Amino acid sequence: MDKIIKTLQEGHAQLSQASEETNKRLNQAFEEKHHSKRDRDCLDKDIKKLFNVYHNMKPQPKGHVMDNPYYQEYIKPDAFLENEESYPSQ
Repeated sequence: MDKIIKTLQEGHAQLSQASEETNKRLNQAFEEKHHSKRDRDCLDKDIKKLFNVYHNMKPQPKGHVMDNPYYQEYIKPDAFLENEESYPSQ
């Protein structure tokens, strides 16, 4: 159980850091005049992905965090490259 909690805490820390970096990138994009709307939309999409992954990654009472279907679908590095359209929209 401690290992699961530690894994979730590490994941939360990594997502928080990535979210801060994405927010900085988004703010920088809005401050610079020459960024296209497409660039801003890509940054906004990054923020939505991070938000969805963070809120969908909840502790599961059964098994290990890797058994969580959200981990299987969203957290794997391949998911960001292959399943970009599979993220839930809000």
